[in-house]
Amino acid sequence: MLFNGVLLLFSIFFLVLFLGVLYGVLRSAGEGAQRGGGLPAAALAGGIVFATLSAAGTTAEIVYPATVLCFGVLDLEAPFVLVSLTLSSWLYHFGQVGASAMVLVTSLVALETGVLPRWLALAGLVVALLTLLHFLVPLLAALVGLLWIAAVSVLMLTGGVGSTGGPRRRTVRSS
Repeated sequence: MLFNGVLLLFSIFFLVLFLGVLYGVLRSAGEGAQRGGGLPAAALAGGIVFATLSAAGTTAEIVYPATVLCFGVLDLEAPFVLVSLTLSSWLYHFGQVGASAMVLVTSLVALETGVLPRWLALAGLVVALLTLLHFLVPLLAALVGLLWIAAVSVLMLTGGVGSTGGPRRRTVRSS
């Protein structure tokens, strides 16, 4: 209960803080870019979907053990337990769609503006694909998604992100 329930509350708290900072970074980086006005909002929306469905999935996963912990031994209702575990699994799958959108949009903005190191933006494209395919490779997808969030968090905490003041690519103007 401690690891699957209570600690998840703290992870969602820090994920919300991460999303707020990420949105601010992407928004300020995209201000000078030629396109991408709505992309920071899409990254934020994807992160919100990820956080919400992950929390709902955990809730569905721990509903039976939490009930037993609060009210004592209950008759095991195998169908209910199996349904709640299947529900949690699908909530996690759908939540990873939000994570995929968040990572993809962040990587696209980073490639356009240089707000993140190029290697991380390119790695983010792979991470976005893997998280989208969470239903095929759930453990790998979840781990690379968390690793990407950790890497971006470290860069944001250490000042390793920043806007270049406009698009990274040079545009050719005709006279």
